[in-house]
Amino acid sequence: MFLGDSLTAGFGLQPEDALPEQVEAIWRASGVKAVAINAGVSGDTTANGLARFDWSVVAAEPDLLVVALGANDFLMGVPPDIARANLAAILDRAKAAAVPAVLVGLTPRGALQPGSREAAYAAIYPELAAGYGVPYYPSLLGQIEGDPSLLQPDGLHPTREGVVVISAPLAAFLEPVILSIEAW
Repeated sequence: MFLGDSLTAGFGLQPEDALPEQVEAIWRASGVKAVAINAGVSGDTTANGLARFDWSVVAAEPDLLVVALGANDFLMGVPPDIARANLAAILDRAKAAAVPAVLVGLTPRGALQPGSREAAYAAIYPELAAGYGVPYYPSLLGQIEGDPSLLQPDGLHPTREGVVVISAPLAAFLEPVILSIEAW
């Protein structure tokens, strides 16, 4: 299950072109029999993801949770410590529900000057992943950020082709995690 925001939900795209659906298509092509559930909601913050955790995640009983939240927190000026606390609470709830999790990071645009808000946000994800012992995927948009041919006119959301580009490395990253759960 992908718990995320518009990047997961597929803002501006057809449902079948959204990130989870594209990742699942890659898995199927490589023989991985996993179903990707799209629990992305455009505009969601970490607080929104936390608020809907029980009815969205626990009710679905997923075998794996991919947490991809925080971009809207950053864009809306939410203090980094609040986003961190919300993400930690999501990871706590996943652990309590015995749902393994993967944390997808955020790489804010601009220079990551020491002490800056950007640096504080960038540090949240690897620190939480290490603290909770969960796999960490650094950035969804890393490969296409700044490439206008792969981004919608807003410069924030991937085009259909952009989703195809970012899906391949994410699917490859998640595949051994899924296979280790299946073996367990």
